[in-house]
Amino acid sequence: MAQQQAGAGPERIGNPERVPTKRAQVRALLEEMISTEIGPGDAIPSERTLVNDLGVSRVTVRQAIADLVESGRLERIQGKGTYVTGPQVNSRLHLTSFSREMRARGLAPATKVLSAAEVGAPGDVAERLGVAPGQMVIRVDRLRLADGTPMAHEIGFYPAKLFPGLLQRELGALYDVFATVYGVVATSGEQIVRADAADHNHARILGVPRRAPLLVQERVTRAGDQVIEFSTSWYRGDRYRIHMAVTPRGALG
Repeated sequence: MAQQQAGAGPERIGNPERVPTKRAQVRALLEEMISTEIGPGDAIPSERTLVNDLGVSRVTVRQAIADLVESGRLERIQGKGTYVTGPQVNSRLHLTSFSREMRARGLAPATKVLSAAEVGAPGDVAERLGVAPGQMVIRVDRLRLADGTPMAHEIGFYPAKLFPGLLQRELGALYDVFATVYGVVATSGEQIVRADAADHNHARILGVPRRAPLLVQERVTRAGDQVIEFSTSWYRGDRYRIHMAVTPRGALG
């Protein structure tokens, strides 16, 4: 590559009189790249490649990337690189399956079953399901994706006596299986939402740094008066937001 004069970038950077700083110019070029050349989940070129291609300092490249990380256009994944952010979802608190919710937002849902087995119900699970401790339940561990991007890690428990042979069924869309195969339709649920930080296991499964923010949803689902599910879902905080309509109850003061 030809030697450039000190303080001057290659022609691609543009006229400094029109763009105040090289940091802003590099940021604009990265935004254009995101819009036209690479898509959600794709890695951007390495810092070294950008430094060589654009003829700017590593500090300038890092500052431009940091701006786009802060604005949500890019995300850093520890030990892997910097990627274009995937889909972000606004969710309303209502009883529906993950797959239906993603399709309603124009995203392609996918589910990876990490494990599934029949186990004795631990005490807290038995209490939530309304069964005796040690009674057989089906534990299903799944990774939920939208447009190929990991969105949530979910562990659900289901009374084995209600769903014989469930482990031989398709476990990607359980509510659909419950309705079509077993005639059990989810009618109501109770859900608790809390914040947490990703531990090593969730960071690995969801592809986020350790201690990254997570939204944790615990749900008890019923079909009529029968409890059919107790599940916990760990959603990526950078991918999932909860939308609620708030109405007054009682006197306001």
